[in-house]
Order: sequence, then structure tokens, then C-alpha cells
Amino acid sequence: MNGQRIELINTQPLDKNVPIPLYYQLKQFILGQIKSGDWPAGSQIPAEQQFCDKFDISRPTVRQAITEMISEGHLTRVNRLVSVAKPKMAGDFFSKLQSFNVEMQAKNLRPSTKVLGIDIQRHQEAEEMFGADSGVICLERLRFVDDEPIVWVETYLPYPSMESLLNVDFELVSLYETIEDRYPIKIARVDRIFEASAAGVREAGILGIKKGSPICYVKTTAYNQNDEPIEFSIARYRGDKSKFMVSITRKDD
Repeated sequence: MNGQRIELINTQPLDKNVPIPLYYQLKQFILGQIKSGDWPAGSQIPAEQQFCDKFDISRPTVRQAITEMISEGHLTRVNRLVSVAKPKMAGDFFSKLQSFNVEMQAKNLRPSTKVLGIDIQRHQEAEEMFGADSGVICLERLRFVDDEPIVWVETYLPYPSMESLLNVDFELVSLYETIEDRYPIKIARVDRIFEASAAGVREAGILGIKKGSPICYVKTTAYNQNDEPIEFSIARYRGDKSKFMVSITRKDD
């Protein structure tokens, strides 16, 4: 069925006698079909008129349900065709300290990296953090999952203390593993700040999305065993492809 138009067959009518909006009931019906696997990723959903006819509802009701599901990432629209979106990538980014590649491979996904640049740059926030006055190393990477761009990361590192990293091919190796192999450093902890944002022109171009699309904007500061900052990064995750999980354990006072 992948890529083909789905037909509505043997559907149950929406309940017009309860105080639940019809568009919301329709959303729940579509979500149920997606979660059950009856409507697989990539398949085109039924035409608006078919929803109207089968459920005896208006076209604005159908459009409201579909529009909200597109904004929530359950559906996707390309050239006026609405299809079931691929499931969002669930990340443990906020609860585990592990490399992007290891995390993706654990989920049976195929990660890859393209280095967009690595050089010495001026960056006030990073320089103040590292106590540097002659610039910092900037490593710019685009990370992919199954050949689809997911996150654009700008990473700043101390210079000249980590100068040897300028000669490393970070398309092939992990940044944290390389740092710990080359220097007497153990990455002990990281702080992450999360913000919701909208893609600007450059972000949209790099990530292959439309300007104004939702992105997850994440700032990370990594600290060594002496609680000194040794890495600062800014990551921009595609909002339509990513979701993050945090596990919190209650501690009694």
C-alpha cells in the first residue's frame, strides 16, 4: 500500500451526540489507523471528499483535522498530496550521555555524518566559556538518519589546547571518543538547554525544510572530570522528525 491512496472501508460513524468536536474524533480515527499499521508510512490518506461522504461531516472539519495532524508531524503534505509521515525519531538525548551514532544504531537506524567545515573562528560565548582570546575550533556537522538530514550541529572546542582535532575526519569517528583518546580528559557530565524555535533561511536550507518550520534548538556544554567546560555546541533538530524522552525519578523530601 506504500505510496498508494487509502480507501475508507467499513468505518464506524463519528458520534455527533457527545461534546467532542468532530474534527478531534476524526483525528483519533486517523491516529488509530496509523498506530495499528493499517495506514503505513508513505501511503496517501483518503481524499477530503471521501471523509466527508463516509462520516457525514463538512470539508472544513476534515481540513482542520488534517491540518493539525500535519503540524503535529503525523501527516505530511507534498504537492497537495497528504501522506502518512514516517514516525518521529525518539531520542534519549536528554537522559543518556552517548554518541549520536551509538544511539541511532541501537534503534536499528542507519546514521551518517557530513562535515560542513572545521576551522578556527571567533565566538564570544565559547571564548568566554573556555577562557580563550585567540578564537576557538568550530566543527560544523550535518547528521543524517537513513540518508535524511535530522540535525545540524555547530560544536566549539578550546584552541590551541585541542588543535590536533583540526586534522581528524569526524565523518568517520566520534567526537567524544576522540577527545578522550587524545587528551587526559574524561567527559563527566553535560548541561543541555532546550528551546522551541522556527527555522531561518540558512537552517531551512541545510536541513531541507521550509523556512519557519519547527526546530528543536539545543545548547550543550560538556564538562571534564574537573568540572571544566571542554565543549560547547548548538544543535538544531528537525521538529517534524524528532522527539525527546526524559525519565524522572521522584525523590521523597
